[in-house]
Amino acid sequence: MIRVLCVSVLLLPALMAVGGEPTSDMLTRVRSVDDPELGELIRAAMESYHSRYAQGCPEDMWAITRAVSEAYARIKLLDRQIEQLETRLTQLAGPEELRQEMVLAAAELESKRAIALAGLREVMGIMPRYAFETREVDDLSTWLHLVVLDQGVHALDTLKGFSEYWANCRWDSLGVLTGEETLTYIRKQLTDRRRRPMRFDLYYDPPNRSVAEDLRRKIMALAMETNAQMEVELHIDAITWRGTGEASFFVRDGQIRTFYPAPVRRPDGLDKKTLVTGRVEPDDLAQHILWRLTMPKNVPLTFRIEYDRAGVGQAQRVANEIRRIAERLKIDGLVDVNSVLVDPIPEAIFLGPWRAVTPGEIQKVEIRPESKTELLMRKWSDRDAPMTKVAAPWTLATRYIFIETGMREMYRGEIDGEGRLVLDRGQIYPQGSWHDEGGAPMVFEKIDQSQTSR
Repeated sequence: MIRVLCVSVLLLPALMAVGGEPTSDMLTRVRSVDDPELGELIRAAMESYHSRYAQGCPEDMWAITRAVSEAYARIKLLDRQIEQLETRLTQLAGPEELRQEMVLAAAELESKRAIALAGLREVMGIMPRYAFETREVDDLSTWLHLVVLDQGVHALDTLKGFSEYWANCRWDSLGVLTGEETLTYIRKQLTDRRRRPMRFDLYYDPPNRSVAEDLRRKIMALAMETNAQMEVELHIDAITWRGTGEASFFVRDGQIRTFYPAPVRRPDGLDKKTLVTGRVEPDDLAQHILWRLTMPKNVPLTFRIEYDRAGVGQAQRVANEIRRIAERLKIDGLVDVNSVLVDPIPEAIFLGPWRAVTPGEIQKVEIRPESKTELLMRKWSDRDAPMTKVAAPWTLATRYIFIETGMREMYRGEIDGEGRLVLDRGQIYPQGSWHDEGGAPMVFEKIDQSQTSR
């Protein structure tokens, strides 16, 4: 008994030291994370939490910290156990039954690790990387468009300065490739790490759906074969918004005019300059043609050139430029030119105030010189809306006048056999063709200004 007491007294300072040090050390360990990997996980989890919830709740943050720490500890333990099992498997010289048991044990541990990782992702609000995932266009190095046609695959490479909005993009035509040429080209792109990450957009007319889907499967197989599947994105869509297949140029009074659904970026990439509906500057003719021919899904395309008698030379110049550019882009087999001599409707016939004589969203139109129009109208989709005055520009073609009232909203006017103005509502497609949206046309008679002024 005396011996035990003596030993206890002798050990008391040491026990006090051992009991005291962990208290201080444990508090330090609670207040900070020494493991850089765990610290980074907690930081990322907090960032993700605050990005989802503007007002952070302390209780939530404590719970997240605990959940991340526990998941991290489980995963690290499983990593260690799996590593040890794999080492033992390589050194095992025992019976096959034992090997099978160890393989199953390793598989079970890997399953637990996968579940733990899934839980950690959920806690942290992180979507993991996966094969053929969608990514932001700013993260891409390459963006290819493949249009599956009867004649082959029209391949286009998007030029740098990517944007999800088509009107801000520029493209370079790679020509029309055979199926084999397409796959050879894609393999070359996939093996060049500088071209990754990359995105493929496949388009097809409904009759070519099976060909497009087969091409998609082959691209996926090539991506996996070249171990590039984590840096490849694939989309496939039917072509449903093409238009009539015509791109129009109108030559009258010494000027060339054309149409766009919205201002579009020039193919040469000059900043702050866009191609828009209206007059085509002579030096910009090639840019207008190039945009039509490189916009994905625009070809096959027929250029319709309507011209007056004084514009024969200009029309020929436009036609020659179209053929030259189509040949340079290696798509001349997909491009036609149709030149038509017309007698233009004089501008003066359209000018003046017009009053509606049939129901419609427009009650009155006043077409003024210098491409100015004032309409008394309401939005066509809201019949109960009040009539308001709307200022809109107009563009004169050869037989029609086009009045643009808003983004992708346009009216096409012509003079009928009785001298009345007839307006149809529609829009311009990227090809440059007019698309009538249907519905009854609106008819207007000209207001006799001499009578209204009396």
